[in-house]
Amino acid sequence: MKNRFKFRVYDKKEKRYIYPDSPGQHHFFITLNGEFYNFQNGSGGDDYIVQQWTGYTDSGGKDVYEGDKIGPYSEIEYREGKFVCKLFGARTFDIDEIFGNKD
Repeated sequence: MKNRFKFRVYDKKEKRYIYPDSPGQHHFFITLNGEFYNFQNGSGGDDYIVQQWTGYTDSGGKDVYEGDKIGPYSEIEYREGKFVCKLFGARTFDIDEIFGNKD
């Protein structure tokens, strides 16, 4: 069974993603408020953006996370207990409409 809760963290200063479940990334914690803290270097808080995996992969097999851009005009968001695809400045679609139902 695949891990239901999977996260990545965007480091604003380094401009790169950290994948906490990858080898060598065991000295961190994510608070219930969604803040990331790194015990290895003491950094955390507003320097990072925590993004949750949606449970979907794109057509190339790459995991789709909250905050990912889908096409030129939309982005994945977590809203009201579910992931949605938000068209910039317009309506939202349930992520199942974009990727199909996981079940």
